[in-house]
Amino acid sequence: MDTLEKWHAYIADVHTLFRYWEKERAAGRANRKRVREILTICLFTLCLENNENKRFLIGFQQRGKPPSEGGPVQDLFKDGFAEIENVDVILVPDLGPDGPSEREIHRCQMVGYRDRPNPSTEDLIEFLEEKKLRFSAPDNDLRLIVHLEQAIAWDWVPLSAHLQLRRPPPPFSQIFVLAQTSLNPSEPNWSCRQIFPRMLSLRDLNLEMARRVLADRKFVCPFVPNVRDHDVNGTA
Repeated sequence: MDTLEKWHAYIADVHTLFRYWEKERAAGRANRKRVREILTICLFTLCLENNENKRFLIGFQQRGKPPSEGGPVQDLFKDGFAEIENVDVILVPDLGPDGPSEREIHRCQMVGYRDRPNPSTEDLIEFLEEKKLRFSAPDNDLRLIVHLEQAIAWDWVPLSAHLQLRRPPPPFSQIFVLAQTSLNPSEPNWSCRQIFPRMLSLRDLNLEMARRVLADRKFVCPFVPNVRDHDVNGTA
């Protein structure tokens, strides 16, 4: 995206996005690309918050000047909505209503590892090379979040070593891998690992901690249009 180009962002809090994701799942739309991406960024955000004791809002970029009011939350779940080139979403620090109007943003791109017939560490490396590393333009201000959406036995050490020794280096500032690691679906546990530019393990996130982190936030982001919350019938 041109650095001088005007853009705005629809901002939503994680709690609202989770609530609407549940509606999408109940309606049988959980496998749609944008619905899966929103689940990925919500889980990744909770993992970051649990590790750093910070809170973030999730932004969906649009070109041009901001509208006078936000749109319905359901719009965010449409495939292709509010994606600019290689940026799927942005993370914005939630500093509350009294925070500064200018805040550092984190640009994020997501990819799901799923429907692979022979899942393994080697296949995961080949998947990343094929989908993201060989043909992406270098961007030192873009995170890649890899969501392991299928069962896989993998070793993050050789994966990280491959990325760190790769020449040219990966075209991202950071690469993370996110996975649900519990064998009991009723007691999920999410693990998030930074695998580039160095190995870094974030604290695991279980369901109890996820609920605690989810409830502890400010919700307010007045400097860009907020997404208007609608009920299930679409009324304000």
